[in-house]
Amino acid sequence: MADDDNDTLSGRLWQRPKSKWLLGIPIGGFLALGLGAILLGTMNYTLHKTSETEFCYVCHSHEQFIKPEYEASSHFSNASGVRAGCADCHLPHDNWFSLVSTKIIVSFDIIPELMGKIDTAEKYEEHRAEMAQAVWREFKENDSAFCRSCHAFDAMDFEAQDRRTARGHQRAAEKGETCIDCHYGIVHKEPENASELMREIAAEFADGDAAGG
Repeated sequence: MADDDNDTLSGRLWQRPKSKWLLGIPIGGFLALGLGAILLGTMNYTLHKTSETEFCYVCHSHEQFIKPEYEASSHFSNASGVRAGCADCHLPHDNWFSLVSTKIIVSFDIIPELMGKIDTAEKYEEHRAEMAQAVWREFKENDSAFCRSCHAFDAMDFEAQDRRTARGHQRAAEKGETCIDCHYGIVHKEPENASELMREIAAEFADGDAAGG
């Protein structure tokens, strides 16, 4: 009896629809699937292209002030020939949804560009400390997650490093310190009060940990 019921149900599924409009159901499903694939591919392509360093240079401030600093840094040119671009240091790498949400948030950076907030060297220097502190605080909060996509304590050959560097990395690993605690101003020029800003950020997080504990 059960087999007869299954055969009957299977036959109903594959028989020609009695009404022509029912053909629209599978056709519509295939069309929706194809359209979804196209939209997803277009979105991923757009995310990729807008994450390229060359795209970042579209902004006036990036082309005029950030590009020279970046191209003079070890992240642009170094002995190993490994180059880190803007997205490597400023965008998530391991979570597509985090990437999309971050891209949406940073898109609002175009507003101060359009308003001329940092369109001259003088204005840029005036706001350098403010911008640096915002990024350093973000790195402190996410445990330098973007740095760790390339640099990991457990992947380091401490014997190949000079003694001072190896000792510093080993101490940081033992104490749970994060990259930005020591490595700030690697690519971008430091504001004059960089050390003071980092102490303030470290104190904020130390107070937060104490309150949470």
